[in-house]
Amino acid sequence: MKAAAFKLEPELLGEITRLTAKLPPLPPVVRYFDDFTNETQSLRNLAESDAISLFLDGLHFPIDLARYQPADSVIKHVIVDWLQRLDPTTVVIKTGSLLRYVARHGIASLVHLITSSPFDARAHWNTYVLADVTADESYALRAALHSLCRLNIGHWMPPAASIIRGLTSPKVDKYRVVRAGDCFLPLDQQAMIVNHIDSMCAALAADRDTLDDSELRDVCMLVMSYQYAFRPGQIARVELADVRLFSTGAVHVAVSLIKQQDSSKRIRVTRRIKREWGPLFNEMVKRRESGSIQPEEGVPPRLLFGLNPKGVSNAIMELTEELTGDAWTPTDLRHTAAQRLADGGISHAGLTEFMGQTSDRIANVYFDKSPAQAQRINEALAISPIYSNVAKIAKTKTIDKAMLLGLPSDQQIGAVPHGVPIAGIGGCGLGQSLCMKNPVLACYTCSNFMPLGEPEIHEEVLESLRPVVVEFASASRNNQQSPAYAQLKGTLDAVRRVVEELKSDREERNLA
Repeated sequence: MKAAAFKLEPELLGEITRLTAKLPPLPPVVRYFDDFTNETQSLRNLAESDAISLFLDGLHFPIDLARYQPADSVIKHVIVDWLQRLDPTTVVIKTGSLLRYVARHGIASLVHLITSSPFDARAHWNTYVLADVTADESYALRAALHSLCRLNIGHWMPPAASIIRGLTSPKVDKYRVVRAGDCFLPLDQQAMIVNHIDSMCAALAADRDTLDDSELRDVCMLVMSYQYAFRPGQIARVELADVRLFSTGAVHVAVSLIKQQDSSKRIRVTRRIKREWGPLFNEMVKRRESGSIQPEEGVPPRLLFGLNPKGVSNAIMELTEELTGDAWTPTDLRHTAAQRLADGGISHAGLTEFMGQTSDRIANVYFDKSPAQAQRINEALAISPIYSNVAKIAKTKTIDKAMLLGLPSDQQIGAVPHGVPIAGIGGCGLGQSLCMKNPVLACYTCSNFMPLGEPEIHEEVLESLRPVVVEFASASRNNQQSPAYAQLKGTLDAVRRVVEELKSDREERNLA
C-alpha cells in the first residue's frame, strides 16, 4: 500500500525554519579519507553549497543538497556527522537512499521526523513511513535520526536513541539469490573458467609475449575473484607491495576486508594463489614494475591492476561472458566459491573466515543450501541439477554422424575410461594427440568439444559412467573433496546438460 502524500504545511515550515536558525555553524572544511587514492579529501564552504561531490574509488559521487530544502542545513550537519564516523562509501549509499525517499514522498515527511518529538516521530513512522518505504531508505532515515540525537538537534537527544532502535524496517532477505541458487555458476561453466586460466598459464609458459597486457590483467583478476571470492573493491585495492613472490614459485597476496561501515575495523588477510597459477602474477608484477601496464586515469600507480572497482567488475563480467556465454558478476563468483567450499565440507568457522565476514550467521545460508549426502551422490550421477538455474552450453557446436566420420581419426573422440568403452560421442577441434587432458572425462567440459547431435548417444555415456561414480564414492567413503570424484561429478553434470540441450533443440525443430 502506497502512503498518501504528506504535505508541508505552513506550521511545519515554520518549525523547520526556527530549528534551522538555532543550528551551530558548519565547519569551513570537512575532511574524509579515501583509502583508494590513499589521500585525505576535503569539502569546503559546505554552508554555502547547494551541491557537493564526494571523490572516492576513483569516481565522483554528486549529492544534490538543494533537494532537501528547507531542511538542507540539517542534512548538511547529518552528512558531516556521517563523514566523521562512517566509511565514505557508506555515506554515499545512505545519502542516495535518503534522497530516493524524499523524491518519492516529498520533503514534508522528512521535515516532520526532524522537527517532531521522538514519540510523535515514532507515530509518524508507524502510520506513514512504513506504509511505503524500502529497507535501504528506512536504514538511511534511522541513521539520520541517530545523528540528530548525537548533535542534539531539535527535540532529539542521546536518550532518544533507544526509540530509534525500536523503529521497525521492512523485512528483506539479503540472500534471496543464494537460497534460490540463481547466482551459482554451473559446474561446466566453472570448468570453462578453470580451463581458461590453465590455458593462459600454458600460453605464458610457451611464450610470455603471447599474452597481451589486458589479457594478463583480466585473468589475474579472475583468479582473485574465482579462487578467493574477493569483491571488486578488494581486488582494485591490491597494491604492488601486497604481492609477495617467492623463489619456490609461491605467490601470496594481502587483501583488506573492506565491507565495514567503520573503516577503523578493517583488517588484512593473506591468501596463497594456487601454485599452478602463480606465474600469471609473477608476470603481472614484472610488467607493472617495468611500466608495460599503465593504470587508468585517476587510479594511483601503487595499485596492481590499475583499475577502479567499477572497472574491475566490468572486466570480470566481460571475460566471463566471453568464456561461458553469461556475464557473471564478481558477486556471483563470490557466492559460487562459498557454496563450492560448503559443498566440499569446509567447517563453519572456516567458511566465515574465507568470506571475510564478521558475523558467523552468514555462513549458515550456504550450509542450508548445501545438499545432503544422498543428494550429492544423485548430483554426481547427473540425475538432478547441480543448481536451480538452467545452464546453457556456451560456445559449443554440434555435428552429425556424416561430419563426425569425415573428421581425421585424431579428431574423433574415443577412449576406454575405467574399463568403459566410449566412442562416437563427438569430435575434437584440437585433436586428441595434442590434448593434455584425460579423453572423454574432460571432453564434455572443454570448449573444443563438438558433441554429436544425438542425445541418445550421450545418455549411454551417462548410464555407463554412473556405476564408476558410485565406486569412487564408496572407495573414498563419500569424500566430496576427492579430485577424482569432483572430476567425475563435473563431467557427468556436463554430459547431462548436453543431453538436455540436444533434446530441447530437437523439440524446437519438431514444433517448427
